[in-house]
Amino acid sequence: MHTILPHDTNPALRALARDVPLAEISSMHIQTLIHDMKALLPKEEYGVALAAPQVGESLRLFIISGSAVKRREKKYHDADAQDAPPIEDAVYINPTLMKISRKKLERHEGCLSIRGRWGIVPRAEKATIHAWNEKGEEFTRGASGLLAHIFQHEMDHLEGIMYTDKATELYDDKPEDE
Repeated sequence: MHTILPHDTNPALRALARDVPLAEISSMHIQTLIHDMKALLPKEEYGVALAAPQVGESLRLFIISGSAVKRREKKYHDADAQDAPPIEDAVYINPTLMKISRKKLERHEGCLSIRGRWGIVPRAEKATIHAWNEKGEEFTRGASGLLAHIFQHEMDHLEGIMYTDKATELYDDKPEDE
């Protein structure tokens, strides 16, 4: 079983991740990696997505938690998200950003590889991504707001970039007794 590794002991986080050969998407190795990553995400209170480099695999693959995205949309008062059916986790293999908007939005951001640290990160308001899913099916997905922000954060992981490299402000968690 894979685990999320801290940034200071995980060299894969600073490396350029390599493509997953399309013929290997159905392999036991890649399918086990996807299974493990999907199992890890629900255990994380603040986890909305997870990239393969975060579990020590320098591969161009990330997963976005459907339920976490829905939960965050509800929190930020998206009325349509209130009654929407559950969203499945989405797997992105060999993703490429096709388009991003010029307009940027700053959002509060953290990372499962950097515990207890948060920041404000400006990212494009809209993004379109092209990838393959866990069945080897090619797709393109456009997004705005939170999902566009997540796309860019996860794409950075695949390029060896951490959110702290782009943050305009960084801060630590406050102890519970304050």
